[in-house]
Amino acid sequence: MLFTKTQTKLMTFFVSRITQRFSLREAARELGMHQALAYRASQPLIKAGLLLAGKKDYSLNYKENHQELAFFEHVRSKELLEKPENQALAMFAEDAIERLPYGCFSLIVFGSVVTSRKPRDIDILLVIERTSDMEPAERALHNISRNHQLNNIHAIVVPFESVLEMVGSRDEANVMNLLLDQHLILYGAELFYKLVKRGRK
Repeated sequence: MLFTKTQTKLMTFFVSRITQRFSLREAARELGMHQALAYRASQPLIKAGLLLAGKKDYSLNYKENHQELAFFEHVRSKELLEKPENQALAMFAEDAIERLPYGCFSLIVFGSVVTSRKPRDIDILLVIERTSDMEPAERALHNISRNHQLNNIHAIVVPFESVLEMVGSRDEANVMNLLLDQHLILYGAELFYKLVKRGRK
């Protein structure tokens, strides 16, 4: 499916808030577009199973179409990393993706770096397969951040099993439940959505 600019804008809004529901009026207002335009753009997205329509509101269908959702996550992260003030973060992300020795992983920024133009620190989550790799992964991220003079990075490394446990505890205040609605996925979006699907039953 080819997406229009309006559909892409609408989908990047919904992937930024995975667990939340919005009326099209609310979504249109936040995106600065006319409600009728949002409605027309939403209908093919609903038909394709990307959005779920309720009686009065809409939500992201995070359980299917993970390749498409990864595309919209890429659009969001590219937009952030192309800003001049995020040049060091962009170089860090590129270096980390290249150097981390794991076949399957997700690299995610979350918290104030997503919501604020002048964040005090940069929160990074690295999702890896094995618990035994957590300490080496933390050291690797620390060393990579020092190479790019990013002293304000706070890195958290979690294995798959912890991700599943955290997202399965929907009412618990934990890092995964926080970042579902406040994140940017720098790498491994398809893996991220697969884990969320498995954990949130």
